[in-house]
Amino acid sequence: MSRSLSFIWVIQAAVFLSLAFQGTSCRKEPDEEEPDLYGIFVDTVDGRVYRTLQMGDQIWLADNINRGQMVPGSADQQDNGITEKYCYDDNPVLCEKYGGLYQWQEAMQYSTGESAQGICPEGWHIPSDSEWKILEMYLGMTREASNDLLWRGIDQGLVLQPDGTSGFEALRGGNRFVTGTFNQIGHTGYFWTSTMAEDDHAWRRGVSLADSGIYRAVNHRSYGFSVRCLRY
Repeated sequence: MSRSLSFIWVIQAAVFLSLAFQGTSCRKEPDEEEPDLYGIFVDTVDGRVYRTLQMGDQIWLADNINRGQMVPGSADQQDNGITEKYCYDDNPVLCEKYGGLYQWQEAMQYSTGESAQGICPEGWHIPSDSEWKILEMYLGMTREASNDLLWRGIDQGLVLQPDGTSGFEALRGGNRFVTGTFNQIGHTGYFWTSTMAEDDHAWRRGVSLADSGIYRAVNHRSYGFSVRCLRY
């Protein structure tokens, strides 16, 4: 055998042994791929595409709602037949990333009914305080903890946030304060429920970089918070 042929044989043998040791673990076969976590919902009003996510028996939109016409943070949203939204720092680009911010009355489209459709698309609604608790308990929060105030749970807030394991991706989109200023974007996200409280307040949820739990409290309805929708 010539020296050149011997060299080629050695190279081929080395490649064969390398592949044999590696096996096929570095390449998934189609039937080994994880199923897609998300469905798709297209809003017929504006053509915007939202992801959907099943969490136990509930189906949520996996994106914050971004419906309506932007108004400045210095102004209150009005019951004028036009859906209005705040964009953080009055910047429409941030609405595309984080969704709109809404005062409670605007989010509810001036209904006071728990689980009202509000600004959600047809077939969806703004979840109640109790429906948020169902989600939290599905993620492992105890029933007792779900009824508590302020930061509750162990790691449920982390699970809900971007890079969490649930796929919910609760964005930390900040809020519009009662004075018309904006704060906490990238750090904290707040979400209205459809459940009223006394003295012009309503229940809301919060997630934060600073805590692994989920915040439950009431806020004045003039704050501007994010909205997630739940399917009826």
